[in-house]
Amino acid sequence: MGGIKSFVPAPQTPLPQPDLRIGAATSLDHLVINTPNPERAVATYGARLGLRFALDRTAEQWKTRFLFFRVGGLTLEVIHRLGEAHDSASDDTIWGLTWETDDLAAAHTRLEQASRNVSEIRTGRKPGSQVFTVRDGTQDVPTLFIAHAPR
Repeated sequence: MGGIKSFVPAPQTPLPQPDLRIGAATSLDHLVINTPNPERAVATYGARLGLRFALDRTAEQWKTRFLFFRVGGLTLEVIHRLGEAHDSASDDTIWGLTWETDDLAAAHTRLEQASRNVSEIRTGRKPGSQVFTVRDGTQDVPTLFIAHAPR
């Protein structure tokens, strides 16, 4: 698995649905993995795990190659930094999490009231999205909250 410890739970009965407060995280929108070896990532996440390989895109403005895989409602975003020296045998690392919410302003307010250090709400990279960054209490994993425009 390229150094990413993975497991898939298979509950025998449906998990209870929590009573979500306004501004709660409703789902994990995407998980970002940094890889020194994009070809290994394609083989691991696409061929070995059978995740749908949705997009391979290079963004020169960010000096990054992006590989997008889909499973259920989750996007696995694998990034490879261009122009940097990489040891292709090194492990992949979890680079970040993005949590979806139905009410971004309420999530922002709730976390501020809980004394979390959060950024301002801003336009996301994905068209129609807005995001904010959670800067503390995340176990040093870059963390965003995101809300998508209604479809």
